[in-house]
Amino acid sequence: MKKIYLILFLILGLELRLITVHPVFAKRLLPQLRSAAGAKTGIVSSGKGRVATSAKFRGDRRAINITLSNLNVATRIDYLLSYNTKGTMQGASGSIDPTISGGAPITRELLFGNCSKGVCRYDTGITNAKLTITSTLLKGQRVIKRYRLKV
Repeated sequence: MKKIYLILFLILGLELRLITVHPVFAKRLLPQLRSAAGAKTGIVSSGKGRVATSAKFRGDRRAINITLSNLNVATRIDYLLSYNTKGTMQGASGSIDPTISGGAPITRELLFGNCSKGVCRYDTGITNAKLTITSTLLKGQRVIKRYRLKV
């Protein structure tokens, strides 16, 4: 009888362990869930050997600012902003060579629109906005961070 209680206790403890989230794991998941839900900001901590990324809307929500830090662990960083406006796909993309920054954080502003000769035209009716940041680490591993944005 005692063996049955012991086995049930162990099984129950294992099930509770599987359905609860460890605090360290929760800290890693929270920014991803927040950014996937399209909140104003999404920040992902770097952890060891990872590039830290931050994406925030500009005050007027016509652009998104991305900040990248802990760049000394990467050989290349690519970013892609894509969205639909009035039935057409638009976007902005680029890449960063982390060696140029000397390890200092880098910020890029990506517009929902375009600028020419100092005049900016912003897109309206934006839907399905996504930001993807791909980091190629020194070890050759690729880390992809995706944000769904609600403009």
